[in-house]
Amino acid sequence: MRSAADRIAAYEDRMTSSQIDPVLSVRHTQQKARFAAYAIDWVAKSEAVHNYLDTEGVLPYEYFNYDGFAGEIYHIEQHFAGAAAVVAANDFVIKYALYGCTTVRLKAIAALFNIIVP
Repeated sequence: MRSAADRIAAYEDRMTSSQIDPVLSVRHTQQKARFAAYAIDWVAKSEAVHNYLDTEGVLPYEYFNYDGFAGEIYHIEQHFAGAAAVVAANDFVIKYALYGCTTVRLKAIAALFNIIVP
């Protein structure tokens, strides 16, 4: 998995091309700051999910579904709070349980994102 610094560097490389209009440099600076904050936050949480899956003995080829679930829960965490977040997270628990993921693990991953699914 690429680190947050690697992701930020790749993003900056893409955004520093000569095609970017100098007028957009202020927006570019804001985008870089937002992406850096996102990358640092997401990589830390993604690593926490992988550490949890490692302790549970999940096989590496099963990580894909759990990573997808973590991404959806991250989106919920960023946009919802309280009961709305719990209801949305519960819908994703049901969805990923149908994909073959263990419900207990899905709820534990949601708890890593501070969303407690009953």
